[in-house]
Amino acid sequence: MASTDPIVGTRDRLDDVAWQFLSSEFAGEIYQDWSIEQRLDAFLRHRGHEAFRDDGSAYEALLDRVMANIGAAIRAGVLPQVSPGKVS
Repeated sequence: MASTDPIVGTRDRLDDVAWQFLSSEFAGEIYQDWSIEQRLDAFLRHRGHEAFRDDGSAYEALLDRVMANIGAAIRAGVLPQVSPGKVS
């Protein structure tokens, strides 16, 4: 079902929520054993972004924006850079 909230689907809104997620505790080491989908779902529940959780297309678009911004988040120091094989 398509979202009735036009803000949910805008690129700027998606990037804003993606960066909120990447800056949150859900993107950090505490939840490192969770899949990215589990982390994103928990973040959306805790931050009150039900529109993204309830709309599969919006959720997929948000997940795409999260994945697209991981490199930029690492370069900006928002996410730690982890060496291959390093265990925290």
